[in-house]
Amino acid sequence: MPVLDGSAVGNTQGTVAFCRSRQDVIAIAAGLPEAHRRLASLSVFGIVDRLSDVAHRWLDLPDRKRCEITAVGSAPEVDFLFSHLTQSHLQTLLKSELGDPAVLDDFRPRQTGSGFVRAFGPRCITHLFPGNVPDVAILGLVSALLVKSASLVRIGRGDTTLPLWFVGALREVDPTLADACVLATWEVERSDIAQTAFEMSDCVVVYGGDETLAAVRPLIPTGTRAIFHGHRVSFGAVARECCRKEVAIAVVADILAHDQRGCLSPHLYYVEPGGPCSPLDFAEALARALGDVCRLPPTVSSSDAARIWHLRGALPLSGGVVFQSAAGIDWTVLYDPDPIFSLSPLGRTIWIKPVSDLADIAPHLQPVRPFLQAIGLAAPPERLPHLARYFAEIGVGRICPVGTMQRPPLTWHHDGRFRLLDLLRFVDLETEYDIENLKINELLLD
Repeated sequence: MPVLDGSAVGNTQGTVAFCRSRQDVIAIAAGLPEAHRRLASLSVFGIVDRLSDVAHRWLDLPDRKRCEITAVGSAPEVDFLFSHLTQSHLQTLLKSELGDPAVLDDFRPRQTGSGFVRAFGPRCITHLFPGNVPDVAILGLVSALLVKSASLVRIGRGDTTLPLWFVGALREVDPTLADACVLATWEVERSDIAQTAFEMSDCVVVYGGDETLAAVRPLIPTGTRAIFHGHRVSFGAVARECCRKEVAIAVVADILAHDQRGCLSPHLYYVEPGGPCSPLDFAEALARALGDVCRLPPTVSSSDAARIWHLRGALPLSGGVVFQSAAGIDWTVLYDPDPIFSLSPLGRTIWIKPVSDLADIAPHLQPVRPFLQAIGLAAPPERLPHLARYFAEIGVGRICPVGTMQRPPLTWHHDGRFRLLDLLRFVDLETEYDIENLKINELLLD
């Protein structure tokens, strides 16, 4: 990868090119068409094997090295991701979405009806990844490689370590895969550079808030596929039968992961009264559990830190109760009798709100219903079917046990959509002829 104007960030394993102009991004992406051609010649099963090799390399790294590479608060979740990028899990993902993964290599008999089908990924995808959850970039690159797409990735200048390690590991395993992943960065306000990157791509994948998406949409050429992952909020719910100390301890894992900065991070927990402990007791048990494990301050902006301090002072004046770390803002539990959904300032700050029945919370969610992502649920088996239907109908996209919110399976439907299918273009071959004798792929290539 070229080092532009002598300015780049990186390490001995690779470089993130800093683009200062439209010409810079054109220069670093110049090799992607050839990289795509070589990537497309590989079998999808070979790509799976190579990605699995990279995953094992990560898992074999010493603990200290893995913690150096990942962001504070993200190391366990990155480990979890790589443990699911192994051969069996990747094959499960391909089969769950495609049925027959070999459609990425050749025309294959349709599983229903007659004829044959072939799937093609975009030649080049431009990704704009978030800086708050480092494993999202890895999963995006893996998805692109599985559908044999080259990638131009814009990452934040302070979020380069994990993507650099990944591309470096790819290069050690197979340079063909590494050459198909170009890492770059440019100033956010340089819409001209972003537009140039989009113009060179068949598909654009963007993560960001409402302002980011609104700024990006006009820059994407008409006819270019665009996949947006916008602002999302998640929360938890604890049924009265499960309101006990052990569940509060499990909740800690959801709050600590990524310092609560991801779309799967909970903002609050609704808790039913009438169980082994009251909602207020649950909040206190959660505070004790957080106090037992939090040893470092969270990563928060100055404005979010100010909001945390404000809530700590204001909530008791309106009838709430605050449990907080002895020093600083290491963690905060806000018990609030008002059931209306409240956004957390994050940074290990969590709301606990009592409700008489979890199946009656829809009115309290009105401000955030268009943005609902996941719910971490603690409920007895006999109530699960009814509650699951209820939460699905009000817009939740993922229902999972408490303690697992930040660890979704590889096959989960992010934003309610497919991970690979959204990227693919399918070609139908309507013929009764023998596909092997026709050697249709050779004919098409000629």
